[in-house]
Amino acid sequence: MTVLHIDFETFSACELKEAGLDNYARHPTTGVHCMAFAFDDEPVGMWKFGEKNDAGGRGGLSLFGHVREGGLVYAHNAAFELAIWNNVCVPKYGWPVLKPEQVRCTMAMAYAMSLPSSLDKASAAVGIEQRKDMTGARVMMQLAKPKALGHWSDCATHNAPAYPAGSCDCGANASIFWTPEDAPEKFQQLYAYCKQDVEVERALHKCMMELSDYEQKIWQIDYRINQRGIQVDLEAVNAAIKLVESEKARLNAEMLKTTGGVVGSCTEVQLLVKWIRSQGVEIRGLAKADVLDALSETGGDPLPDRVRTALILRREAAKSSTAKLIAMRDAASADGRVRGILQYHGANTGRWAGRRIQVQNFPRGNLKPKEVDEFLGSLLALRGGRWTPEAFSRWTDMMYGPPLDVLASCLRGMLVAAPGHELVAADFNAIEARVLAWLAGEEKVLDIFRTHGKIYEHAAAGIYDKPMEHIDKSERQIGKVAVLALGYGGGIGAFQSMARVYGVKVEDHEADNIKKAWREAHPRIVGYWHDLESAAINAVQLGCVCKAGVAGRQVQFKKNGSFLWCKLPSGRVLCYPYPEVRDVEVPWGGTKPALFYWSVNGTTNKWEETNTYGGSLAENVTQAVARDLLADAIVWLEEKGYPVVMHIHDEVVVEVPSTAPAHTTELIEKLISQTPAWAAGLPVSAEGWRGKRYRK
Repeated sequence: MTVLHIDFETFSACELKEAGLDNYARHPTTGVHCMAFAFDDEPVGMWKFGEKNDAGGRGGLSLFGHVREGGLVYAHNAAFELAIWNNVCVPKYGWPVLKPEQVRCTMAMAYAMSLPSSLDKASAAVGIEQRKDMTGARVMMQLAKPKALGHWSDCATHNAPAYPAGSCDCGANASIFWTPEDAPEKFQQLYAYCKQDVEVERALHKCMMELSDYEQKIWQIDYRINQRGIQVDLEAVNAAIKLVESEKARLNAEMLKTTGGVVGSCTEVQLLVKWIRSQGVEIRGLAKADVLDALSETGGDPLPDRVRTALILRREAAKSSTAKLIAMRDAASADGRVRGILQYHGANTGRWAGRRIQVQNFPRGNLKPKEVDEFLGSLLALRGGRWTPEAFSRWTDMMYGPPLDVLASCLRGMLVAAPGHELVAADFNAIEARVLAWLAGEEKVLDIFRTHGKIYEHAAAGIYDKPMEHIDKSERQIGKVAVLALGYGGGIGAFQSMARVYGVKVEDHEADNIKKAWREAHPRIVGYWHDLESAAINAVQLGCVCKAGVAGRQVQFKKNGSFLWCKLPSGRVLCYPYPEVRDVEVPWGGTKPALFYWSVNGTTNKWEETNTYGGSLAENVTQAVARDLLADAIVWLEEKGYPVVMHIHDEVVVEVPSTAPAHTTELIEKLISQTPAWAAGLPVSAEGWRGKRYRK
C-alpha cells in the first residue's frame, strides 16, 4: 500500500504557542511557504507555494489524487498538518480535503512507545542515522514570522493577503512576510530543512510500531474531541483577570511595606529569600513546599511577624492556577471555544495529558458549585463597572475568602456549555482501587465494591482491627488516605504526602503502623507487586513471556528487540525502552536485581535512564487499565451520539441540548459503567451531574 509522508513550513503574524493550533491555522495571515512530501521510499519532493509544482509520484500517482482516493498520509504531530491542509490549503489554494481517517501520526506512535515526542529527540532515542536539521530550524523560525508586524496586530477585519503578502482590504499596509525573492539563500535552507524533516519522519516511522486498529480509532476520536473543544465563559474570565491584576498589585504593595521597601514584588524570589535570611530565618527557597514548611514552624523557632506576613503574601501571589485565566482567554477561538486541550497518550500509561489550559491539574478548590455560581454572577458586576476592583476584593475576602483562592476555586466554572446546551459529566468511582484489586485478585475488596462500596471504611477496619460499623469519621479519613497512598508500595513518605492533601495529621511512627496494617489486610495486592517485578525482570533476563496476576486478568511481559512490552488485559501494550537488569543496593542491606529502562523525565522533560520496582509497575498497569476503561467509555458515548468535549483521567464530559431528557445523566452513568468483555469480573460504577458550568 502506497503511503505519503508530508511536512509543512508556514508563516503567520499569529503566535502558535500563545494562540494554539486552531487559532493559528484559521488566522487570516497564516500561509504556507512549502510542503515536502514523499511516496513510500521515493526521493522527497517539494511543493513551493507561488511556483509551478510537479506533484507526481510513483506510477504517475499525484499528490492530490492520493488524498482524494483516501490514501494514507503520515506526518509527525499530524494534527498540525491536518489543520494547515484543511484550514489554509483547502480554502486558499483549492486543495482536496484531507480526512483524519486517512492520517497517521508518528508522534502518537512515539508516545505509545514511551519515546520522546519531538521528531529530533525521538529519532535520537531510536538511534536512526537521519537527524533533524537544527541549523535549518533557526532559519525556519525566522521565516515563519513577519519582517515587521506593521498593521496586522490591530486589524481583525481584513482578508488575508495573497502570497506574497500584499495590502489589507481595509486600506492599511499589511505585514510583509518573507519571500524567496527577499532571501533566496535562506529559502533554500528552508526547503532543505523541510525535506530533511520528511526524511527523518519516514526513517522514524520504520523504527516504530503502528497503532493498533482500535488505538487508531481512539486517536481519530481524540482528534474530533480536540476539534470540538469546550466553551469558555470569556466575560467571567476577563472580569477575573481584572480582579487578579488588582489583587496582585495590592499584594505587591503589602510586600513592599512589610519588607521596609526592600522587596517590591511578590515575584522577586531571590530578593525575598535574601531579605528573609537577613531577618535571621534560614529558608531553602520559596517553592510551595518550602513556604508551607516555614509557615508550619514545625520543629523550629517562631517566625518573626514580618517574615510570616511576607511568606503569606508570597503564598497568595504565587497561585499559578490563576495563570490559567490568561491561557483560557488567549486560547479561545472566535466562537469562544478552547480547542486542542488534550494530548493523546501523553503519559507512558496511555493516559491523556493536558495542553493549553491544562484541565488535568485544576486546583481542587474550596467553594461548592452553588457558591461558584453565586460568585461568578457577582464577578460580572465588576466587569460592568459597578464595583472598583479594590472594593470587590474586599467584599470577596469578607464573603468567600482570599480573592486568589476564590478564583482558583472558580476555574472549573469558567468552562461552560454552549448556549442552548448543558454539560453532563460522569466519573468512575474509586476506579484505581477497583482495578488494582481486580488485577491482584483481592476479592474481599472487590466484594466491597460489588455491595455497599464503603472502601475507606473497609480499609480503616483493617487498619484498626475493628468492625466497619464502628469506624468513626477520623478513622474513615485515615482509611481514605491509606487507600489512595499505599496501593503502589508507598511507605511513610507516600502516606504523609497524601495526608497533607486531606488535612490528616499523624506522627511518622503511626503512619508506619498504618502502612503495616494495611499491607497485612491486603496480602494479594502486596504479592502482586512482587509478581510484577519478577515477571518483568525474568522477561528481560530469560527472553520468555512472563505473566503476573490472576488468570484471565494477567499482564504479560516480553522482551522483543530493544523494548520490553507489557500486554494488558485489553490487548494494548505498554512499552519500556532499552530494558536492562542490574543489581541495586537496598535500604535494609545487600543488593537485589532491578529493572532499568529509558523514559522521558516528567519533571525535566529529558530522555534518561530510570529504574522501577513492583509497586511502580503496579501503578503503571493499574492506571493503564483505568485508561482503557475510559477509552472504551468515550467510544461508546460517541457511538451513541453523546459528543465528548473533555475528559480527565476517570471523568468524561459531554455536551447535550438543554432539551435532552431529564434522565440523560442516568443513561450516561449506565453507559460508561458497562464492563468490557476483557474486564470480566471488574465491578465498575460511575456517578454524574448535569449543569451549565463544569464542576467537580
